[in-house]
Amino acid sequence: MRPVAIGLAAVLWLAVGHAAWSAEPSAPPAPVEKSAASPWPDAAATEPAAPTEPAAPVAPAVPVATPAPAAPIPPPPPAPATPQKSALTPDEVYNQWLKDVRLIEINYLRGGDEKQWQAGREKVLAIQDEAALGPLVQVLYGPSARNRGLLIESLGQFAARQSKVALAYLQEIAVGDGSGSHRGRAVEALKTVKDKRPTERLLVHLALDEVGVFRDRAAVALAALDEKRAVRLMVERLSTEEVRWPTAAEVAVQPDFRFQSTGEPKFRHAVVQVAVPGGHASVTVDLPEVDAVDIATTVFNPFRRLPPDIEVVVTRHPDVLAALKTLTGKDFGYDKVACTRWLDTPEGQKIVPAWEPISLTIQ
Repeated sequence: MRPVAIGLAAVLWLAVGHAAWSAEPSAPPAPVEKSAASPWPDAAATEPAAPTEPAAPVAPAVPVATPAPAAPIPPPPPAPATPQKSALTPDEVYNQWLKDVRLIEINYLRGGDEKQWQAGREKVLAIQDEAALGPLVQVLYGPSARNRGLLIESLGQFAARQSKVALAYLQEIAVGDGSGSHRGRAVEALKTVKDKRPTERLLVHLALDEVGVFRDRAAVALAALDEKRAVRLMVERLSTEEVRWPTAAEVAVQPDFRFQSTGEPKFRHAVVQVAVPGGHASVTVDLPEVDAVDIATTVFNPFRRLPPDIEVVVTRHPDVLAALKTLTGKDFGYDKVACTRWLDTPEGQKIVPAWEPISLTIQ
């Protein structure tokens, strides 16, 4: 009976323990009560319990760390903004444009790379601000004939928009540039003005310029622009008189001096014998003695000057004559009187307008 009682006690303990473990896994197993009917002491207290596999411990819940939001990356500091040219003084605007144009010239127009030069040309032609005209002229108008041609092209764009500053620069280039092709391109750019072509500066050069070459170039440009107001000025400039005072020439004078220098006379007694009939006679006389020195010399005198002669030089200007023929269709040669008489005829008055003062605004 003892083995049977032990077996029943073990089954009962396992059943109760399993129920308790299933209900509350984390609570300790409930104690087994002694059976009143069994005379035997509690087997669980005297016999070791059958070994059971311990349940795997449940690991406590580990909170999943939520990644903290990344701190926002601060934006890079803004580059210092270039001040708007409209907010600058005129001098500051000029200096800013001068810097920009000079950078274009340095980075693109120098060297022999054709692609770079064409890129620089596009940048220059893209400039539309009239305040950049002065810097453009300062940077591009120099020894490089190609850069000067680019400047004329840019000025032509401004001239098409009636820029008075660009028109003034083109007139000066039409007179002062050393290249005939560039002067011609400047005149062609002036032709783009349809209403009233600007010729005031050319007229002033023709009337007042003291350099004959500039007067001739102005006449050629005025004829190309069909400026009839220039006819009377051209008549006056067909030939010019110039009074010259040649420099007085130095004359080397070489006077020839010849003379004698004598000292004080001295007297001495001398016996002179003279033949006489029947004999001779002796006479004592006093003879003078003088020390004489002959002087012959040439003296150079460089301080003598000839007085200057006034010269009147008449110069004829064939370029002015050709321009006059183009504007009037007449050829009077260099005869100013004949040209003036023709201007007073009805035919001349029909072709050439009446004279009017030249109005020029210096900018």
